[in-house]
Parts: sequence; C-alpha cells; structure tokens
Amino acid sequence: MKKTTSVLSIILALLMVFSVTSAAAEALTLSSVIAGSVDLLATENPQIGASDSIVITFSNNVTDDSVIGNNIGKINVKDSDGNKLSTVSVSAGTDKTQLAVSLGEISKGSYTLTVAKGIKAKNGSELADKTEIKFTVGKGSGDGSGGGNNPLSFVSAKANDKELKGAELAGNEIIVIEFDRGMKTYEEDNAKAIGIYKADNTKADYTVLPVDKDQEETKRLVKIQLNGLESGEYTLKIGADVKANNGNTLGEDVTVAFTVKAAEKSLLDTIIEYLKIAVEFVRNIITQVVALFKSAQ
Repeated sequence: MKKTTSVLSIILALLMVFSVTSAAAEALTLSSVIAGSVDLLATENPQIGASDSIVITFSNNVTDDSVIGNNIGKINVKDSDGNKLSTVSVSAGTDKTQLAVSLGEISKGSYTLTVAKGIKAKNGSELADKTEIKFTVGKGSGDGSGGGNNPLSFVSAKANDKELKGAELAGNEIIVIEFDRGMKTYEEDNAKAIGIYKADNTKADYTVLPVDKDQEETKRLVKIQLNGLESGEYTLKIGADVKANNGNTLGEDVTVAFTVKAAEKSLLDTIIEYLKIAVEFVRNIITQVVALFKSAQ
C-alpha cells in the first residue's frame, strides 16, 4: 500500500511539473483589440468615437502585480506626426487578460496604437511581435455615405499615396484629401473653402477637381490639381465650413504644409540654355567690334 501511494505521489508530482512547464511554455498572443463595437484588428481603416476606450485582450494573465507595470509602459498612442499622446492612460481591464486604453481628451484625426513586443504574462511568457494599428477618431455610426447626423472628420491629405505634410512635390501633382463622409452634395461650396496658398498667403494656381458621381467610395475624396506651381513653400487650407452630405461641417480649420521642388531640367533644356548664353555672348562681341570699327573711322 505504501509503495502504491508513493508511486501515485510521484505521478501526481510529475503531472504538476508537466502542467507548470506547459503553462510557462505557452506563448503570449494578442487575441483582440476592440473600441466600442469596432474590432481594430479585423477592420480595414477603423474609425472610432472620441469617447471610446480601447480594450486589448491577450491569451494569458497580463495584469498580475509582478508584470502589469511593465506592460502598461509598452502601450502607447501616437498622432499623425509620431508624437505620443500625453492624454492616454493604460490600466487593467475587467478581465485579467485585458488592458484598457483610455484616450482622454483626444481630437479628431488619425492615430496609431502601438502594442510593443515584450509584454509579459504571469506565467513568464512574452509577446513576441510588435503590433501597430492605425485608426481614425471622429466618425460616428453609419455607412459613411453622408446621411444621418454623424459629424464630418478629416482623415488624411496625400500626394502619390504618401502623407502631404512635409512632402516635396512636383508642381503638377494631384493632392487627394479624404474625409470620413460623402462630400458630393455641397461640392461647389466645399471647393471654395479648400485652397492652396503660397508663403505670402496669396492663392496659388490650382483646380479643385469634380467629386466622382458614380463610385460611392470616392465621394469621400476631394482632389486638387496643382497647375505648374513654382518651387517654394505652400499650405493646403481646409476651412471649418467644409460640409458633408448630411449638412454637418468640419468644425475646425485644417492646414497642411508642403514644398514644391524646382523642376529638373532635361538634357535638351540644358543645351538650349547654354546655346542662348553662347549666342548672347557672340552678339555682345559683334556689337563691341562694330562700335570699335565705327570709332576708328
């Protein structure tokens, strides 16, 4: 009997060791990232409300006293300029596997949530990869067609599929401004409220292109054609009165600074320029020779 009990004790001990070892070896993974009713991991270009909290769920306990302090420091939210938001706070969620991100006083715009690698679980496992999720604040519920009473939000301004802010463009590029709601109804008024300005605050030469009438997704876009701008500094200004189809306005001015670079000269242009200089030089020589000849008579 004693031998049987001894054997059972050993088996139980081995099972406990195996269980603990298995738990410790289990990798920590990111299960979901939810804001309100929006799944930020599963939704393309997710847009949330300014008052929404973001709940990050992991596969294991990440709020134990031994790990939560370090974990909180590995989560942040940055604005479109890459600056960390001081209004953001991270705390334990309603479940031991959850961390809740409060955005605080956050304005409409584009942001990036970063969940860094190295977040630890109570069992000693760590998150192996960093996750970055881009999202927009300001959009209410709805399909984005411009109906209902949801507010209008500026999403981005780009040229050549890159952020316009600080970009260096050619003088004939097209700038694409994206809003989160349809913009067709007040197209004419919106065109007057959007402009490109030189460094001296005078209007540059540009054309606001018509909003697409057929494709639903492009009704949120306003495109501006630059008409051969000279090199220099420019600013895109979007007025607070820009209006969505539902009649709601942007509510605040948006400005984006960019630069137009000097056009690169072709080899032919360079040759022509040098020929003009040579012709002018020869003309001056001939003029001087003629003058000398006349004075010698």
